[in-house]
Amino acid sequence: MWEDTAFIVASGQAKTTAPDGFVLEPDEAKQLLSKLTGIKQKLTTMRESAINLCGMKPPAQDPSTVAAHVAMVGDGAAKMGAYSYGGGHIDLQLAYVDEFIQRIAEALGMTRSSDHQQTSLINRVDHQETTE
Repeated sequence: MWEDTAFIVASGQAKTTAPDGFVLEPDEAKQLLSKLTGIKQKLTTMRESAINLCGMKPPAQDPSTVAAHVAMVGDGAAKMGAYSYGGGHIDLQLAYVDEFIQRIAEALGMTRSSDHQQTSLINRVDHQETTE
C-alpha cells in the first residue's frame, strides 16, 4: 500500500534537505507510532469479535431463522454474510495499519542508528581533544 510513499524522521536543518515524502519530527513519529499501536489493538479486538460472530450457529432450523442466519454470517461455503464482509474489512484495515506501523518504525530506526553513529563520532572527537 505504501510502496511509493517515504516516511522520513528528521529535525532541524535536516528537515529542509530530506527527500520527498512525509517528514516527521522524532517526537511526532513516536506519538504516531503509539497511536497506531493502540488502533491496531482495537482492530485486533474487533477481529476477534467478528470471528466469534461468524462462528454462530442458527438457534433453530426453521427456514426463516436459517435464512436470517445465512444473511448475517453466510452459509459456510460460498455465500458470505454481513459479518463475514465486516470481518474482511477489519482484516484490510489491520494490514493497512501494520504496514503503516512498520514504515514509521523503520523511519525511526534509521534515525536512531544515525543518532548512534553521530554520538560515537562526537565521542571520538571529544576523546581525541582531551588526550592531546
